[in-house]
Amino acid sequence: MLSALLSLLMLFTPLARQEVVLKYETRAQESLKFGKGQTSGLQYYDVVVTRQPNSGVLIKLDYSRRNTTFSFDLHHRLSLDPDFVYPADITTNIDVMSGGTITIGSFTVVDTINSGYTFTEPIDKVSKSDVDRYITPFGKKTITLKLGPGNQSISIVGQSVVVTRGAKNVRNDTPGQRIAIVSNFKYQEDQPGTILTID
Repeated sequence: MLSALLSLLMLFTPLARQEVVLKYETRAQESLKFGKGQTSGLQYYDVVVTRQPNSGVLIKLDYSRRNTTFSFDLHHRLSLDPDFVYPADITTNIDVMSGGTITIGSFTVVDTINSGYTFTEPIDKVSKSDVDRYITPFGKKTITLKLGPGNQSISIVGQSVVVTRGAKNVRNDTPGQRIAIVSNFKYQEDQPGTILTID
């Protein structure tokens, strides 16, 4: 009897260790859609400098009874026009907000950009205007948030971007400016398995 019970529990243990992928809804304004990756099919969104969650990349997360993990990729947003001076160090700062204007995390990505850079995949940009012709994501940092159970909404908002060349820094933290790009959203429910031990 005991061996049958243990066999049954061990059969279901691998299932208990799997993470459940939950649904989420991206409620970002249409104007924040940067484009879609030609290889991955992922949607890329612009991040603007703001303290208003509704003006950021707003994401409504499904209800969960367990702790959850939400992750996304953060990229710099650069205009690599013919006048861009290489090399340059780029520091981009963003906040993730929840519950109005409460910041649940501040994140920074730092990279050096050299001549000849191309992003990992071509992107079908939403905007076909001349001013956006040279805009590209640059670099990648995966941001992972550990969240509690319940209903939640988060908003990804910009804080600032600093471009450094030698001893000269140029900072942009003007409200409404697009300073970063985010993509590759993933929302999962944590389901730790129970490990059985026999003495």
